[in-house]
Amino acid sequence: MESLFRRYFDPDCFAAPYEEPEEHLLDLVYWVREALDGWNRLYGQRENQPMPEAGREKWVQDLDKSLFHMDARVSASVKRGEFLAVQYVRELFRLTDLELFTLILYLLPRYEETFGPLLGKWRGEGRQTGPSLDMALKLFHLARGPEDVPGYHRQRHQLEKKAFYAFLQKDGTLDKRMADFLLQNGREPLEREVAETFLPQNGQALLWGEEEAQHLAETIAGDGEEKEPLFLCLRGPSGVGRTTRAKRVAQLLGIPAVIFSCVPSPQMRREDFFDALRTAGRETILVQGLLVLRQLDALLEEPDTARQVLDMAGMFSGAVLLLCGEEGNLLELSQGRRWLEVPIALPDKKASIALWQRELSALPLKEPVDGAEMANKFTFTPAQIVGTGQRAAGEARLHGPLGRQDVTRAAYHQVSHKLGEHATLIYARHTWDQLVLGQQEKEMLRMACDQVRYQHVVYDKWGFDKRLAYGKGVSMLFAGPPGTGKTMAAQVVASDLGIEMYKVDLSQVVSKYIGETEKNLNQVFNEAKKSNVILFFDETDAILGKRTEVKDSHDKNANLETAYLLQKMEEYDGITVMTTNYKENIDSAFFRRISYVIHFSFPDEKARRAIWKGIFPQEAPLGEDVDLDYLARQFSITGGSIKNIALVAAFMAARKDVPVGMEHILRATQFEMAKQGKIMLREDYGEYGYLLP
Repeated sequence: MESLFRRYFDPDCFAAPYEEPEEHLLDLVYWVREALDGWNRLYGQRENQPMPEAGREKWVQDLDKSLFHMDARVSASVKRGEFLAVQYVRELFRLTDLELFTLILYLLPRYEETFGPLLGKWRGEGRQTGPSLDMALKLFHLARGPEDVPGYHRQRHQLEKKAFYAFLQKDGTLDKRMADFLLQNGREPLEREVAETFLPQNGQALLWGEEEAQHLAETIAGDGEEKEPLFLCLRGPSGVGRTTRAKRVAQLLGIPAVIFSCVPSPQMRREDFFDALRTAGRETILVQGLLVLRQLDALLEEPDTARQVLDMAGMFSGAVLLLCGEEGNLLELSQGRRWLEVPIALPDKKASIALWQRELSALPLKEPVDGAEMANKFTFTPAQIVGTGQRAAGEARLHGPLGRQDVTRAAYHQVSHKLGEHATLIYARHTWDQLVLGQQEKEMLRMACDQVRYQHVVYDKWGFDKRLAYGKGVSMLFAGPPGTGKTMAAQVVASDLGIEMYKVDLSQVVSKYIGETEKNLNQVFNEAKKSNVILFFDETDAILGKRTEVKDSHDKNANLETAYLLQKMEEYDGITVMTTNYKENIDSAFFRRISYVIHFSFPDEKARRAIWKGIFPQEAPLGEDVDLDYLARQFSITGGSIKNIALVAAFMAARKDVPVGMEHILRATQFEMAKQGKIMLREDYGEYGYLLP
């Protein structure tokens, strides 16, 4: 009887190392073809004559001999340092001879397309082209049917369990990644559509979170003896560096990380999602790495799915890193599992400054931009700081070296909030030299700016942060008649610090319905936290008025609204500015909870002259007859009225294409007084009254 072994193998090559990995794979294909050939000869029809049963034992021995021959050559190849993908998979997944045979049987259609129809025909299942587990059992044992396989049901169960763990997908087909790994001898990486494979290199220590990463790495390294998987859940806001932390843990362990997203694409079927996770898990074993599941909290609305994801992940990795947001309750998922939750907070001021300095040092700057200044202005995640650097670098490529405001604009592009629902962005264009205010009041404003500018010194370097649980923001109350410069002063602060300012529309915030005002205020402050903008509450008398005697539920609710606003201001780490036209209407008990109370008095003659002098831009042509001393002396008006008069006068002059003169200013003054209900005669305008009609 012909020897199947000699038909496919050369005995002279026994114990000789394989010259190429493909040669080993070819031998394995021959091994399976040998079984197919033997089975057909034993039980197939050849000229209507079945093969005698006596040949079966001989050919079973031939199959064993072929495997022994291959194992000897594999051993020689391994000693020589050769990498053989099939042998690598066999050892990693601890495949038995039957399981290895099954793997190669399933690989045949990928190895050569003609095998697909051949196997389908062999199965006798018409349209279905491919192998099956039953086929593998019959071929491996050269058995006519299940009844001829010893312990068939036990072997079938064990084979099914291992095959779906090691190389089969849900529908019974071979995992494409496993096929590619074997056919290309492990040369090609896993497709990014399935998962990201992070390969460790000699990375630098993290500027933020290095100590936590080291602790996580030590925890995983010391957990090798446990049988149950360990789930380490890293929780924190988006962009805080959860993925960066996971990669650093892999670096410290010296192993790759396979990062799988738990957010399926819209068109992905449930079966495909779990097949992808299965592939990612197998990849974790192939690279002997760490499995990382991103955005697990996206599955919290489907707890059964989330549990299945964790169960499957735990099959492939002894330690699994879970990256989740702050929202959602993971208690149910953690029950019955070895679970460690690790909160990932925003970087502290020292780390934030270091992150900003790293990004700023890579930018072409035309003026110094301090990392501490940016860290004090923006409570950013590491991702937002990096995003600012990338955005600013793009701007520099288009427009050249950057200034302080350019970098600030790039930072605000990293912020996404919904303040527009209750507030309006105010563009701050005023500067200190334009603000006419008493020396003491101006000094208080500068002190407020310094409280933002030097936070990192006082709170962090000098340790005041440890003494203050809250109240590290800056709250200001501007009190004074309308038009005395309260809004302008707020803009000066915003311009000086380079911080955006939003004017809160109290008509959209204050509600007659109980609890709605607090809800709206909470939304405003929560959205403001995302970018630390200046919140500007204009004319807050309605909400900050003196507390009333509680006569009914509305009085009680009004007092609660006032207390709630002050509470949110104290909790807010940014700047809050409130204005009132009547300081005496504000309950004095509230003043102790406000950082700065600045009074804006009605401007005297000296102040009015300074306002008149600064109100006209340098580009605006002024007539020689403009008498600033007269204007300051003759008209006792606020800075807001002066601004209105100057603007109207400028348009009058522009219409006639002449410089702004006294006639234009007096006519504009006449309109402004009439608007305020003040009727003035020509003689009320003194020596310049003749200019009026």
